[in-house]
Amino acid sequence: MRKCYCILLGIFTFVLAGRELQANTRIFWMAEGPLIADFDGNGRVDFADFLLFLNSFNTQADDSNYDPRLDINGDGIINFSDFLSFASSYGYAQAPVAPTSGARYAIYVADTDDSSVSVLASESHLMFDYLPFRLPESVLISADQQRIYVAEDFGFFTLDTRHEVIFRVPVESRGSVALSPDGTRAYVTDRFANRLRVIDLIQGVTLDSVGVGLRPMDVAITPDGRKLYVASQVDENITVVDVASTRVIATIVIGATPGVIRFAPNGQRAYVTNLNRGVITVIDVNTDRVVGAVQLDQDRAFGAQLSPDGSVLYVAAEGSLLAIDVQRNLIQRSLKVADETSVLGIMPDGSRAYIGSLDFFSGGPGITVVDLNTWQVLGRLRGFFFPRYISFRTLPAEPVNAQ
Repeated sequence: MRKCYCILLGIFTFVLAGRELQANTRIFWMAEGPLIADFDGNGRVDFADFLLFLNSFNTQADDSNYDPRLDINGDGIINFSDFLSFASSYGYAQAPVAPTSGARYAIYVADTDDSSVSVLASESHLMFDYLPFRLPESVLISADQQRIYVAEDFGFFTLDTRHEVIFRVPVESRGSVALSPDGTRAYVTDRFANRLRVIDLIQGVTLDSVGVGLRPMDVAITPDGRKLYVASQVDENITVVDVASTRVIATIVIGATPGVIRFAPNGQRAYVTNLNRGVITVIDVNTDRVVGAVQLDQDRAFGAQLSPDGSVLYVAAEGSLLAIDVQRNLIQRSLKVADETSVLGIMPDGSRAYIGSLDFFSGGPGITVVDLNTWQVLGRLRGFFFPRYISFRTLPAEPVNAQ
């Protein structure tokens, strides 16, 4: 390794002319550990990566040939400090880390500040589609994996798997979305009008609306499809709506600013994160009453998702990923992933977590990817502005070539 380092340093000193190779997209993957210097993503840190580094050496964020993949320390300048990090990884090789189940997924990321939904491949983390929307808030996938639903500032959109629009329903503001278990209805919060809108997914029309609390933040539907919970930021409560009658039947006082709502698979409990209080509120769904809370070491939490079997609640809390045993309401594990965290997505096979994250001094906003089996950070997706929602669509298995 020392010999490789000296050779690289000698070549670097003379600044060989590199090829004119640029990043193809603003979104890029940076692996954790030595593979952070694998700029071309082939699983090896080799001479091709070195040529890429030379092409952008001594550039900064405003320069035309600045490549953020090569800015290893994320300070906005590609300089000798980054070269030292690159040289220490030179020669390292490792097979790409694939989802443990072998399944393939399309990863959908709603980026509000970029007014887009980016679609990435789970195997490579390369972006294969870019969908322009106006301040998208939510992106959900139908149970049969054949429809993609996007809520943005001026409409609710239904797309097919080719990402072509099937229909659009006008709305007055972007909001969160819940889908009925039978896939025939979407329930969309309208933050400016303080209403919950009911959309027919077969006819593509608005059927009804109901007034809820001030500034509705999130909406979730019970697994049996009978009740909706709507979290209101200003009122600091949960409005409970009966689905059959579209009427408010209860109000649950939280006493803090609610973030997101997640129901246990059996429908007996709801878990609510809080944006200004270090607890996860636990609600009994049968009585619509607060029955407990999980105390956090952090002062706030936002993103939350249950594991596929419903036994673990994963929470993004003030820069950390938490794993909570929902049977005992106890924190099992905690992992520091960034300075701040926001949204959270769990891969359908339960093998990875994708966490909206912010590093103040090393790279800015992005998505941190954690292997949930080894409980280690795999790497980070950089180039996002403000990830607001993360969803996964299962892709068909690749055909096996006959021998």
